Amino acid sequence: MNMKSRKRPAVFLIFGCYVAALSLLVSLGAWQFMRGMHKADLESRIGAVADRTVVLDTAPESWAHLDYVRVRLTGSMDTARTLLLDNRVHRGQVGYEVIVPFALQDGSATVLVNRGWIPREGVEMLDDGPAIRETEIAGQLYRPDTGIMLVDTMSATDRWPVVIQYLDIPVLSDHLGLALEPAMVVLDADAAQGFERIWQPYVMNSARHYGYAVQWWGLAVVLLVFGWIWKFGRQRKHGG
Repeated sequence: MNMKSRKRPAVFLIFGCYVAALSLLVSLGAWQFMRGMHKADLESRIGAVADRTVVLDTAPESWAHLDYVRVRLTGSMDTARTLLLDNRVHRGQVGYEVIVPFALQDGSATVLVNRGWIPREGVEMLDDGPAIRETEIAGQLYRPDTGIMLVDTMSATDRWPVVIQYLDIPVLSDHLGLALEPAMVVLDADAAQGFERIWQPYVMNSARHYGYAVQWWGLAVVLLVFGWIWKFGRQRKHGG
């Protein structure tokens, strides 16, 4: 076997790795671009309802039409059955987001209310007042993602508050014995019933996703240029 034949498998291996790396970079760029388009649509939807407030005296025909709309509700807040959404980091400190059921005054619907963030050692900040209180609240409504399985912390218990790892409306409904609607209301920052607000509708905006897409595609272009340089270098070395 001559030297040229021995080098051929190595060349094929390098070429295969090169194609795989190039495909990966292009795919990552495309994924970030698609995420950017999704976020741009979300930003547009949120902006379109930014100045809108809806008073909910009864359950709406569709909660989807109220996504990211500010709402006002009158009803009863059940602080006796408080849920603590775990591992919520704020300013470098781990804590909980405090979530409680809220029943509309006419009894037509029960939604979850996010009262805000407390540090882990701040559980004593929770209410000592009436377990169920009639009140009026206002905040931004959104529909949480579902289908994420809760861990064993949702086993039956008579001790409250209960620490949870994820939001899963169907599982929470079973655990609380309530027909929860697929909606969450994040209290306004100045609400007397709330704590520190940290919830955001998204982590990264569309501009950052587009920026990452450009970075990945830029790396793909650099790799493509190096590939051409390597190819022409080999051709010159072997005489064309």
